[in-house]
Amino acid sequence: MSIINLLNQIKNEEIVLPAIQRDFVWPEEKALRLLDSIMRGYPIGIALLWETYLDLQYRKFDEAFHPGQIHDFKENKRKKKLKLVLDGQQRLQSLYIALYGSYEGKALYFDVLSGRDSDDLAEEKYEFEFLDKAGFENCQAELKSKSDEAEESQNGAAKYLVKVSDLFAAGVKERKALEKRIKEHIALDDDDEARVSENMGRFDEVLTKNPNILKVSVIDEDLPGDNPDRKSEADVLEIFVRVNREGTPLSRSDLIFSMLKLNWRESAESLPDFVRQIKEGNAFDLDTDFVIRCLFAVSGLGTKFDLDALRKKDNVDRLRTNFQGCCDAIRSVVDCISRECWCSSSSLLGGQATLVPFVYYLFHAPKHEVPTGQIEAFRKSLYVFAFARPFSRYADSRLWKFIRRELQPLAEEKDYRFPFDRAVWWVKYWEGMTGFDERLLATNDDLTLHVLQNLSTNKAHYNRNAGQVDHIFPRSVLRQKGFEESEINHFGNFWILAKGKNQNKSDKHPAEFFADVSDNEMKRAIIDREMLDYRRFRTFLKDRTEKIVDAVRKRLEFSDEDFAEPAQN
Repeated sequence: MSIINLLNQIKNEEIVLPAIQRDFVWPEEKALRLLDSIMRGYPIGIALLWETYLDLQYRKFDEAFHPGQIHDFKENKRKKKLKLVLDGQQRLQSLYIALYGSYEGKALYFDVLSGRDSDDLAEEKYEFEFLDKAGFENCQAELKSKSDEAEESQNGAAKYLVKVSDLFAAGVKERKALEKRIKEHIALDDDDEARVSENMGRFDEVLTKNPNILKVSVIDEDLPGDNPDRKSEADVLEIFVRVNREGTPLSRSDLIFSMLKLNWRESAESLPDFVRQIKEGNAFDLDTDFVIRCLFAVSGLGTKFDLDALRKKDNVDRLRTNFQGCCDAIRSVVDCISRECWCSSSSLLGGQATLVPFVYYLFHAPKHEVPTGQIEAFRKSLYVFAFARPFSRYADSRLWKFIRRELQPLAEEKDYRFPFDRAVWWVKYWEGMTGFDERLLATNDDLTLHVLQNLSTNKAHYNRNAGQVDHIFPRSVLRQKGFEESEINHFGNFWILAKGKNQNKSDKHPAEFFADVSDNEMKRAIIDREMLDYRRFRTFLKDRTEKIVDAVRKRLEFSDEDFAEPAQN
């Protein structure tokens, strides 16, 4: 089967995408390399399709691709014959966009003068490029300028861009006319003329005639709809999982979501829609992985992406039942952390995994709200985990261990306390943290500085205003003076500065750089002007570190008693 035969079936919605498929994720560069391979006549693998008459959710291929778009799913209620793509979506979608559509508003162009031989076969031989109208016009102007220069110097490689959709639609006469126009615009030598003609023919050959470039395997092809040998939904899901486990095109969470979509149709739209909603108005950047992990946790299925758990219908039913409550708990966690814990960024809090125990807690709390008497314990536990970052590694085992041993028993007893003392105990056990001290704060110096300087944790709307951790005493100068890296890169020598200002800072003497910084900002950052002297660097570092620890402790309302030896269970 030729490539164009496949693409025509896609255009006619005979070949479609099942709900279990993830979104199109290939970057432009990968699609362009695919087209180079096709023009060379290289085989690009096998597309695996399933022919079925079942009433399954599906969607058509994207013609105008934009990342993050929400898909409309259809149902095959009339039970017409469909071919669902189980493997090869990224390749087929790339080709469909190239010949019929656009990539983020950009059409695909082909340099019909490319294809020159090279000693390096790894280099792309046939040049394609996605361009919008303005980009194409700029490119044409640049090519015209280069062409004139090359003509004057009688050297240089010619180039001529043609929109791929136009070339694809052109017949023999149109291609001959195009060749003539190119000759009129550019002075071509004999080799160039031959290459244009060859590329025109090759383009048609590889797309419409060659059946060996992209092979197709169709499960249950031409079997009658009522044939008992036809594969079931369960069979095809197992095929899909096994195919994608053989390589690495899908992550485990992608596969989990795919299995959910097949067994729980509503999730195909409701889960992405919730993820889009929960991203608004904050910098938590919560994603599908996070929601699935939370949903597994509140459903008692652990916090690992366990594919086998979804082979049991009861587990899928549990996830479906708990979905709305889990979403409400996530919303409540985002609100509470933003309002009561003064932070709107999961990266500052040690990653998304830090939030999972709190989602579990609020899932079981009355109305998914933190009881008034537990706000302090909730906030302190969050910051203990955020500073110590115990879930930044071994998250799968550590998260579920804390939930199962500490939160689950309380939830079963309808005890709505958050066990702050146990959070402290586990942080000591896992990370060896014994107090609210320099070592704890140094584990997450970004968070330390944001709390100290009382900075917004939302994303900056203007790139140059984004905060960056910066050295007070310049790193290069301290190295020249022989200071240790542990001193140079200690949070006592850090503060947060807007990106634009940081780029202009260079290696200025700190006394000079801070000369025009306001006294209030210096006081908030605990930077003593009198100490901005390289001869006093170590004294500055020791004094400022002690004051930062004390200031952050007071700001977050921690005390020495909070880290008194908690009892083991």
